[in-house]
Amino acid sequence: MNGFLQKASGVGLAVFILVLGLLPSPGAFLLCLPFFFIGPLGFTSSITARWFAVTFGLGLALGRFQFGHYPQSWVVPEVLVLGAMAIVPEFMARRVEEIRSKIQLQLSGREAEYQSLRESSDSTKAQNTQIEKQLRQIEHLYDVIKEAGSTLNVQEMIELTKDFTERMFDLPHFIIAVLSNDGRKFEIRIASGCDDSLFRSFELDPEANSMGALFARQKKPLWVPNVEDQDPYRKLSNLAIQSFLFMPFLIQDRVIGFLCSFSPEGDLLDNERFSNFQVFSNQISIGLQKALLYEKVQKLSITDGLTKLNSHRHFKQRLEEELVLASRYNSELSLLILDIDHFKKYNDNFGHVAGDHVLMEVARLLREQTEKTHIPARYGGEEMVLVAPETSKEQAMELAEKIRRSIETFSFTVGKETTQVTVSIGVATFPADAQTNLDLISKADKALYAAKARGRNRIVAYPL
Repeated sequence: MNGFLQKASGVGLAVFILVLGLLPSPGAFLLCLPFFFIGPLGFTSSITARWFAVTFGLGLALGRFQFGHYPQSWVVPEVLVLGAMAIVPEFMARRVEEIRSKIQLQLSGREAEYQSLRESSDSTKAQNTQIEKQLRQIEHLYDVIKEAGSTLNVQEMIELTKDFTERMFDLPHFIIAVLSNDGRKFEIRIASGCDDSLFRSFELDPEANSMGALFARQKKPLWVPNVEDQDPYRKLSNLAIQSFLFMPFLIQDRVIGFLCSFSPEGDLLDNERFSNFQVFSNQISIGLQKALLYEKVQKLSITDGLTKLNSHRHFKQRLEEELVLASRYNSELSLLILDIDHFKKYNDNFGHVAGDHVLMEVARLLREQTEKTHIPARYGGEEMVLVAPETSKEQAMELAEKIRRSIETFSFTVGKETTQVTVSIGVATFPADAQTNLDLISKADKALYAAKARGRNRIVAYPL
């Protein structure tokens, strides 16, 4: 419909001007009007311009040649000029549209290129951020390897593990357990983000049916993002645990310790951090094994193989150190030397195997009666000693009596028989009785022989 109106407008306008051109006075002038508006008309409505030019040209030619109304000089040039002026705007409009389309296409290409570059830039930034994060993780792991290789102390190794775990993985709550020297239990050494009192002196039997022992026997890292999603662990939500991690420290398919972390919220870790944690755990396992082996060797070097008490050499070293401290802080130190009564006769009657059993049991009873600050040791043969720092002579006599009574009342089993064993104990105290370690040993030894001379199974303190 719009096309018909445009055509009709062109025809009507041409007829109107042709009619005006028939007027006697201004007619010739009015025939010039098409030159003024044909151009703008061609830009605004090419259909109207074309129909106007065709109708006006035909009317002008017909009026001149058929009826002789219009001057002859106006016909040919005006028709040609009007035709050109009607076509040129459309041509220019098409050209402009082509140029515009081309520019638009180029702009779209540039915009797509810009968007692609922007996405590439964002991707590169994200990759750089990821690479920087991975580099930091690698730096931390390098630090772990370096630090783990520089310490042979188990507790330092555990503290190092705690420090790097907090720094690298930001775990809210975790515990670290290490296998005891005898391999019979896991000892909780570190509790981070937890109440220390809940885990102090806590031990875990590797063969128990508790969850920690079961995880340790599986010998696999375990990460549960949400306990609600897995049936075996759903009951942990009753303990306000939503996510937890169990990471064993494995050496040659043997669990020497583990780290267990938990969170009252989800998202404890993600896949990448869990993978990094496994690498971290492997390095800690190697360092921890070295420290445990070193600790075991150190303990063996200062431990008597039969009685598991401190060795004679270690006893003399520690006695000298404790005397220096006692002298510096003006405190007392007592030394107890005990000897099993008639031990040679016991060996002759029951054999050396039974004699070794008695030595082990007496050593165990001695350890049970001592405190952490005391230093029990095997002195030689059937003789044992006990260094008691910050202990007066009266306190040492009470301690000696507890030891003597515990041994006297214990029933020693030899095959199908039971027998009793007694000990004699000599006591000497620094600084009242001696000033040096050798002198203190000598005074306590004299007191021991006095006890034997007075009938055995008794305690004698120096001075005699």
